[in-house]
Amino acid sequence: MIILQMAGGLGNQMFQYALYRQLTAMGKTVKMDDEAGFREDRQRDPALAPFGAAYEKASREEIMRMTDASPAFSARVRRKLFGRHKKSYFEESKRFLPEIFTWDDIYLEGYWQSEKYFPDVGTLIKKDLGLESVRRNAVNGYGLSACAQDYLQQMENTCSVSVHVRRGDYLLPENQALFGHICTEAYYERAMRYLADRHPACTFYLFTNDREWSRDWIDKKTCDIILVELPDEKDYEALTLMSRCKHNILANSSFSWWASYLNENPDKIVTAPAKWMNGWDCTDIYRTDMTIIR
Repeated sequence: MIILQMAGGLGNQMFQYALYRQLTAMGKTVKMDDEAGFREDRQRDPALAPFGAAYEKASREEIMRMTDASPAFSARVRRKLFGRHKKSYFEESKRFLPEIFTWDDIYLEGYWQSEKYFPDVGTLIKKDLGLESVRRNAVNGYGLSACAQDYLQQMENTCSVSVHVRRGDYLLPENQALFGHICTEAYYERAMRYLADRHPACTFYLFTNDREWSRDWIDKKTCDIILVELPDEKDYEALTLMSRCKHNILANSSFSWWASYLNENPDKIVTAPAKWMNGWDCTDIYRTDMTIIR
């Protein structure tokens, strides 16, 4: 059995789910641990329910066996004397790890941010995580709000371009070291110019977690930019709307990566920054359908 730990925000959970689908398609017994990764991350929870994406959940007993975490007295004594004997692997780099497909009887922790981790199930993934899955799941209390549906109609009837600007948590000192000074204003200006040169009548739809900053930024622009404001701020609605735009300008974020992946416009233009994270080789996160903006 393989147990995949679910952790991070919606985009990262989609990567973990995609690997789950790939390993399952290969005939492996795979389960998800959707508890441990959130115990110390109070800002996030399992986020795939709005899509109705189903997975088999590992039991606590299975997780304890794999991670050698039994609370039994004899097990605690053994760990104290001889150390913990975990059958686990923590993702050590951002490069694709092909040998993961040969492993079994292991607990996996990581984000697995590459299309190479799900080479055979892309069509299934798009079906599981696309707009129609959200619509089908409306019976369970999800679906798109009236506000989101209004935006959707506009985006599908225009030459729409999603622009994802992630600030908020990316501005924290501990995250600046990893993500800072990559998606600068200059990057967005070059990317928007690239799209406007090819589609002069396009409309930019700005998705961001910093609306106050964005309003000031929009005021400085002469092109057509609409700030997307969803009252309930549901991540799945924003990602779904981004995926329905004709083209996508990405932040260095798995959130907009997935929006562009789920975009099924055959003529889409997807722009991405030349660097994804500071200090890491993220070569494998880039897809062949991306245009790199330097």
